[in-house]
Amino acid sequence: MKEFEEALTSQGKHPSIPEEENWFGPLVGTWDMEWIDGHGTEQERHVPGEWIFSWVLEGTAIQDIFICPSRQARKTKTWPDAAYGTTIRIYHPGKRAWDIFYGTAGEAVQLEAKKEDGQIILTEITQKNMKWIFSDITDHTFHWKNIHTPDGKNWLVGGEAFATRRQ
Repeated sequence: MKEFEEALTSQGKHPSIPEEENWFGPLVGTWDMEWIDGHGTEQERHVPGEWIFSWVLEGTAIQDIFICPSRQARKTKTWPDAAYGTTIRIYHPGKRAWDIFYGTAGEAVQLEAKKEDGQIILTEITQKNMKWIFSDITDHTFHWKNIHTPDGKNWLVGGEAFATRRQ
């Protein structure tokens, strides 16, 4: 497995990615997060999670591992909708965007990322009824939310994460 990890991971971005389009680079590292869903309902919950980002494929992509609840929380409680998934973001120079694939057991999503108004907007590419939005990115924090539209007009928040860089 060590050879696989060495072949997969990279120390930094490839020079073919312009710095002004290196939107996901600041996320590389390990983050603790609070996952919130069911806003304003009796089912609202706050779940601790982890999100780990790394450069991969000779620095032409960023891959993450999304773990919610966190590995520590999984030791004491189980959640029927727990997620242990991965996303790969590959820079596409022709589109000046990022091609995205997310997968976890029973779910696979393809998206495209573009930067709009200081946010990174990932739009699901087939029905365009779901977006993932990274915002308020600093060296130590970021906000992420999943929104969807049931009618093509109104956008609803499905869940969101508030992340803090692990020291």
